[in-house]
Amino acid sequence: MEVFLHLLPLIVVLALGGLLSHAIYLGMKFTVDAGHVRVRVYGWTVRKVALSDIEWAAQDWCFWNEHWTNSISPKRLVLLRRRTGMVRNFLISPPSPQEFLKELAAKGVTLR
Repeated sequence: MEVFLHLLPLIVVLALGGLLSHAIYLGMKFTVDAGHVRVRVYGWTVRKVALSDIEWAAQDWCFWNEHWTNSISPKRLVLLRRRTGMVRNFLISPPSPQEFLKELAAKGVTLR
């Protein structure tokens, strides 16, 4: 039992790391509703950007941005350029970037 108690912090750290990895890679979804682009983790909204605040959107990448990505593939990245904020570039990775951009265009966002 004493050996197990020494390993308990390691087990807790590994379990939390596994939960965080699962939340990022499998639990993170990107949706567009009437007024916002939402980043959801397990159905909870963790970040949202107003559609009226988006200057343009493109399937692109830049260095200085706010990352909300769940993929390492550069083909899945969508860059949303905001009108306000200190960090104006907002980077997400929806499963189908072309469909996501079409959905944004239907809501009135300019595409590049």
